[in-house]
Amino acid sequence: MKKIIKRIINIIVDILVVIVLIVSILIVALSLTSKSSGVPTIFGIAPMSVQSNSMEDTINTGDLIFTEVIDDPHYEYKVGDIVTFPIEIDGVEKFNTHRIVEVVEDADNDIIYYKTQGDNKKTNPVPDKDLQTQLTIIGKYTNNKIGGLGYAFSFIRTQLGFFLCILLPMILFFVYEAIRVILNLIAYNKEKAVEEAKSALNNAELTEEQKQRAIEEYLKSIGETQGGKAEDEPSVQTPADDNNSAESSDKV
Repeated sequence: MKKIIKRIINIIVDILVVIVLIVSILIVALSLTSKSSGVPTIFGIAPMSVQSNSMEDTINTGDLIFTEVIDDPHYEYKVGDIVTFPIEIDGVEKFNTHRIVEVVEDADNDIIYYKTQGDNKKTNPVPDKDLQTQLTIIGKYTNNKIGGLGYAFSFIRTQLGFFLCILLPMILFFVYEAIRVILNLIAYNKEKAVEEAKSALNNAELTEEQKQRAIEEYLKSIGETQGGKAEDEPSVQTPADDNNSAESSDKV
C-alpha cells in the first residue's frame, strides 16, 4: 500500500513539474516577444488580460482573451470586429480592446479610419475620441477567451507572481528530487548488502538461525561503516571455524 501511495505522489509531482515548466517557458517566450515587438505573442496570438468592464458582457473583467496579431498594414477591418490598439493612460501605454462601430474612408489621403466603442454602454455611452488605422491596430479578437484566468496571467507576469508560481515550485521540486535520490541510494545499498550477505551464507553450511543472525550482524556492520571508514571486513563464522576453536580450547 505504501509503495502505491508513493508512486501516486511521484506521478502527481512529475505532472506538476511539467505544468510549471510549460508555464515558465510560455512566460519567458511572452517576455522575449514583448521586448522585441512590444506585444507578447506566441505563434502570432497575443494572450491579454482584461482589466476593465468596458466590453461587458462580451468580454468581462479578468478574462484572458486571445488576439490575432495582424502585421499587414493594408488589412481592412470591418464593422463588428473587436480590435486591440494602444492607448495612453496617465502617461503609461496600455492596450485597449473595443469594437469597430464605423469605418470612415478618407479618399483624398487614401486612409481608412476606424471608429471604436466599448460594448458596455453604461461606461462607454459614446464612441472613442481617437480614430484608429491599420497601423495603430495591433490585431483582432479571435472570440476565444478563458474566464477569470486573466487575473492569474497578470499576477504570474509580476516579479512576486513569477517567484511564487515558477521559481519556488522548481526549488521545492529539486529539493524533493534530491531527497528521493538519497533515499533510493540508501535503499539500494541496503538491498545490495542483504544480497551479498545471503550469497555468502548460501556458500556456507549454516542453520537457518545462524544465517539470520549472521545477516543481522552484517547489516549492523554496514550501518556502522556508513558513518565513517570501515576498518575491518565483516566475517562469517562457519561450522569449520567452530570446530577449530573447540580444538584449540581442548589443547589448552
